[in-house]
Amino acid sequence: MTLRSCLFLILMMSPALAQNTPPLTGTPCLQTGNVAEYHPLEGRRSLVVIDKQNKQYRLDFAAVCESLQPHANLGFSTFNPSQYSCVSRGDSVYSSNDVGANRLCRIKTIEYFNEVPDSGPMIITGGHGRG
Repeated sequence: MTLRSCLFLILMMSPALAQNTPPLTGTPCLQTGNVAEYHPLEGRRSLVVIDKQNKQYRLDFAAVCESLQPHANLGFSTFNPSQYSCVSRGDSVYSSNDVGANRLCRIKTIEYFNEVPDSGPMIITGGHGRG
């Protein structure tokens, strides 16, 4: 019984293994000040962002995003500078390593991600968003 409880607790504490349960629908509101981690999806045209409440969001970009190289320092550039505003279409994702190159990845769509992120080779661990 104790082993089962510990296993359950470990699984609940790991946001990369968490899903939106029940599957979330509606208009997502990802706040830049609430980002816990992120994982690029294959092809570098999408990013899965997990917030501090373990809700997962999928951000799709208008083009291939070169800033999604394995960096743990992605940030968000939004029209509303408040950390409590929702990330929306037209906002950007960037890497602080590429700020001088002005590489911004423009967000085309944002929606809830109701799947387990693929654990491929492009996973960024310990990523923290900056607004």
